[in-house]
Amino acid sequence: GDFKPQEISSLMWALVTMGKRPHRDLLEAMQLRATALAGGFIPQGVSSLMWALASMGIKPDADLLEAMQKRAMALAGDFKPQEISSLMWALVTMGKRPHRDLLEAMQLRATALAGGFIPQGVSSLMWALASMGIKPDADLLEAMQKRAMALAGDFKPQ
Repeated sequence: GDFKPQEISSLMWALVTMGKRPHRDLLEAMQLRATALAGGFIPQGVSSLMWALASMGIKPDADLLEAMQKRAMALAGDFKPQEISSLMWALVTMGKRPHRDLLEAMQLRATALAGGFIPQGVSSLMWALASMGIKPDADLLEAMQKRAMALAGDFKPQ
């Protein structure tokens, strides 16, 4: 059978975890398949796939990037803190700026879920926004600062 969205993101995640890059033909096939099946991805799949590609230093083709951003926008209300920070980290690592509506939706979602962020998520999200030259909206900035203060003893040096 053909790869499903979860299997695509899991395969790419596994390759990164093993320190391996996919063969060029496999990468091309997985990007085409992921683009075709973008409507079937869940937030974890979107963020995992984008994180895996970014971690391998791979910039996805324009069609996949567009499809994943559109899917993330459609599912923005279902994203969890780690998925938000992973997606934003992946985009900036790829040298890509998210679409304005996706950026706004992710900021709103992150603000609503601020109490669920772990130290790495707070720092990754804020680093990603700063690296893109984006000033977070006032509510997000306040929420992330409050969360960072609550977690201050849990932060680790990088």
